[in-house]
Amino acid sequence: MILLLVSIIIITLNEAENLKSTIRSSRSAALMSTGEKLSIEVIVSDGGSTDNSVELAETLADKIVRSQKGRYMQLNNGAEASKGDVLLFLHADTILPRGAILRILKKFQNPNVLGGAFKKHWYWSPNIALSKFLDFSVKFWQGFGNWLTQLIREFPGDNAFFIRREVFDQLHGFSPMWICEDFDLSRRLLKFSRKTEKSIFKKLGYKKKIAYIHSPVKTSTRRFEMYGFFKTVYFWFKIYWLWRAGFSQVHLRNLVPKYKTSPQSANRSILKF
Repeated sequence: MILLLVSIIIITLNEAENLKSTIRSSRSAALMSTGEKLSIEVIVSDGGSTDNSVELAETLADKIVRSQKGRYMQLNNGAEASKGDVLLFLHADTILPRGAILRILKKFQNPNVLGGAFKKHWYWSPNIALSKFLDFSVKFWQGFGNWLTQLIREFPGDNAFFIRREVFDQLHGFSPMWICEDFDLSRRLLKFSRKTEKSIFKKLGYKKKIAYIHSPVKTSTRRFEMYGFFKTVYFWFKIYWLWRAGFSQVHLRNLVPKYKTSPQSANRSILKF
């Protein structure tokens, strides 16, 4: 197996509550069953935290990047500071599974694979109690979301998106966007994967170029805790389809003014509907 350096780029803004677990999971994800460690570097790209996120990162990460606030800027600045052959972009509340790095490297043994992402599961705060109906709704939405992302190969950021560095550079990284920068890069990667194919039948092979790893990452439900489950789903649908319809980032911000790209835990025990 060809061994590549994987740069894990974690974006933060007041993420002291989650950062330690996320970095530790990144280290564990590079361990093989033999005890051997695969080559990774952990880079934290901070957008101006006022808690002790940076101090934590200085003790746990390999490199700290101080960036302007904004997800696309933090992601691009982290990538620019990295040395990896593979870039893995991680939200600070997303936990990688054991063996995740090996799974990525195995996908890249196929030279046609350009990038991809993981299946996703949500983990709830221990103080959250769900009704049976809400529990069913959550499981349905999680299953539907995973089915849809696997089908269309468009990934939100908390699916732990990864990409070959040379492809990322050819796509000029993340576009300057307030939101949907993750979906935007996914869509451009899909178009890039189809470029060299001449027949419609060959174009159908794009899924072989965009990998999907079934071993799930775990991402927090703090946005649900902050807004309520159904309101959060409503926000997601509204933002995504307005973006797909061609609305500008300024219009998106004006139409969804209460939505925050950097949510914080709400410390509630009951979810609002």
